[in-house]
Amino acid sequence: MRTLIALLLLCLPASAFAGQRAVYRDEDGKRMTIEVADDGSAVVRNEDMPNNYGILTDGQFYLVSREKEEWNVARAEDLAAAFDQVLPPIFKTLFGAASTKRPNSKGFRVEPKGKRKILGHEGQVYAVYGFDDAKPEASKEVVISNEPALQPVGKAMQEFMVSTTMMLAPLLGKAAAEIGGDIRTMFTYGTPLSIQGSLQLASFEEADIPASSTALPAKPKSAAELLKEIKASSAKM
Repeated sequence: MRTLIALLLLCLPASAFAGQRAVYRDEDGKRMTIEVADDGSAVVRNEDMPNNYGILTDGQFYLVSREKEEWNVARAEDLAAAFDQVLPPIFKTLFGAASTKRPNSKGFRVEPKGKRKILGHEGQVYAVYGFDDAKPEASKEVVISNEPALQPVGKAMQEFMVSTTMMLAPLLGKAAAEIGGDIRTMFTYGTPLSIQGSLQLASFEEADIPASSTALPAKPKSAAELLKEIKASSAKM
C-alpha cells in the first residue's frame, strides 16, 4: 500500500514554484499585471498600453512594442548602452553587476514608519524621500513586503520600472539614471505592496502561466540597430 501511495505521489505535478499573477491598480483603477511562469520568467503589462510590455527571461529584461503589425524587441541593457553613446554616459551603473554598487541620488533616503497588512500580506511602511528635488522634505509612503513568494513579482516589477524610466532619458537626461538607481535601491527592501500616488496590490494568486506568455515575440534588435534608431530619432528632435 505504501509503495502504491508513493507511486501516485510521484505522478503528481510538482508545485514547489507555481506560476503567479499579481495585479496592481493605480489611483484611476487602471491595472498593471505581472505574470510569473514556473521557470521564473515573467511578463509585465499595463492596461493603458496594450501594445507595450516587458518580458523578463533568462536573467535579462526586454521591452516589447508593436507598431503596424510589426514587433520590436529590445534588451534593456542594449538600449542603455545605445543611449550612452548618444547622450552623456549615464547608465553604466544601472544594469549588470555595477547596479548593486551605485550611490543613491542626492536627497534619497528611506525611513521605516511601522507595519501594515495589504490583502493579508505583511508589509513594512516606509517614508521615501527624494522623489521631488524641489521638495527635499516631502516623502511618499511605500509599503514593502519581504515575503519570499512575492519576490519574483518584485524582480519583474523592478526591471520594468527601471527600463521604462530609462526610456525617458531624452527628456530627463541625467535624472533618468538617478531615478532608475533610486528605484533599484527601493527594491532592495523587498516587493512593494503599495506606492503612494501610484500603485497598490489588488490581487495575488497562483496561476497557470503558459510558456507562450513570457516568450519573446520576435528576435531582439542588436545594439547596433538600436543605436542607429536612437540617432535617427535624436536627429528629428
